[in-house]
Amino acid sequence: MTVSIKRWEPENIIFWLTRGRRIANRNLLLSTLALHLNFNVWMMWSIVVSNLPAIGFAMTGQQQFLLVSIPPLVGGIMRLFYACIWSWVGGGTWLGISTLFLLIPALGVGWLVQDISAPFPLLLLVAACCGIGGAASSSHLSNTSFFFPKSAKGFAMGLNAGMGNLGVSVVQIVVPLAIAVPLFGSLAGEPQIWGRGAQVHPVWLQNAGYIWIIPILLIATLCLLYAHDLPKLRLTLNDQWLMMKERHTWYICLLYLSSYGTFIGFSAAFPLLAHALFPLVNATPYLFLGPMICALARPIGGWCGDRIGGGITTLVCNALMVVGTLLILVSLPGELDGGSFSLFLCAFLLMFFAAGVGNGSSYQLSPKVFLIEAGRQAKASGESIAAAYTRGGRRGVAAMSISSVSATLGGFFIPKAFGSALDWFASFVPAFMLFLVFYLVSMAVAWWQYARPTASMRC
Repeated sequence: MTVSIKRWEPENIIFWLTRGRRIANRNLLLSTLALHLNFNVWMMWSIVVSNLPAIGFAMTGQQQFLLVSIPPLVGGIMRLFYACIWSWVGGGTWLGISTLFLLIPALGVGWLVQDISAPFPLLLLVAACCGIGGAASSSHLSNTSFFFPKSAKGFAMGLNAGMGNLGVSVVQIVVPLAIAVPLFGSLAGEPQIWGRGAQVHPVWLQNAGYIWIIPILLIATLCLLYAHDLPKLRLTLNDQWLMMKERHTWYICLLYLSSYGTFIGFSAAFPLLAHALFPLVNATPYLFLGPMICALARPIGGWCGDRIGGGITTLVCNALMVVGTLLILVSLPGELDGGSFSLFLCAFLLMFFAAGVGNGSSYQLSPKVFLIEAGRQAKASGESIAAAYTRGGRRGVAAMSISSVSATLGGFFIPKAFGSALDWFASFVPAFMLFLVFYLVSMAVAWWQYARPTASMRC
């Protein structure tokens, strides 16, 4: 089973160099592998949904957007509980247990897609089960943050989350390949007939769920054998409730929503959006690019946050997302032309890059802001540095879990906004205009609170 650690002092340079760094890096690796797999399972549903009508499931475009919005919604709600439970069970132990939970959506998707007569509520239920994969970030990243000293938190968390987020890109490469061949033979069931226009061929859509079973069992076993449990923190929902009264918690929530919400929302919606806007273009070969760029850019955001400042980096990223949104609006099909898919794709890639860097820079604001605040309070009251560090770290983790929950809701609201705009206005333009205003507001918050020279929490 996992190893329990009684003493952990990452800010003690001797402890860190002689023992701490090796243990921290091992747990970072295991957490990253597990988080990557969680994102694989979480986002496989968006690929599955885009194929359901082609194999015989009867549903409207609004219903499709609703189905892809459910896993982010459920994942966000579950993060409230995941953010606490790991601190009671133990970070390493929870890595293994939470990874085993992924068997539920993997088996559920593999079973459901083989029955085209399945009622829509059952589709919603399986979509909700896929949300289990979206809950892990709040526990994985919070646990990881405690292993590293303040000077290395940004990069470590950026690497953890970035390589975890890369699972969104990997799933968009792996699933289309996996469903095209009978990987498991007769064990997985009969193929479905996929038809769209003149294209008709067999697919094994159940493979989208079944291919993750062996990796789930393998990674869960590695975590249970080799991960570490730090001293129990005993975080509770009350810790998060108390942090909801802090104004900086909500500023950081807004900024993380603008970046992570963009990433997860557009990752879920892009396959349906591209098909709806450019039906003559096969966008499948490009689906992985945006999430991959976003995931690889996240460690850059963490590094920039450590070296340049989280506020300044986040400000620049929101400015780039404003530019990207404007370019998308220019690329959309109009009454007189069919639009430009090339410009549409490039603009989205810019959005994903900016969101990726912003993910790293905005998320690391939570531990830093509340550690700075605790240090100032300790200096004024005479509290010991060790006690202030513990208190500031605990508050920072609680704030991180809240921002993680709020940002995940972007994965619900973005696809839902596209579906509602299509239903109400027969156009996606109102949704993009709403996002544009939001990025401008986020720029203002980043500048005033964390980037301007006279900001009280410039970091």
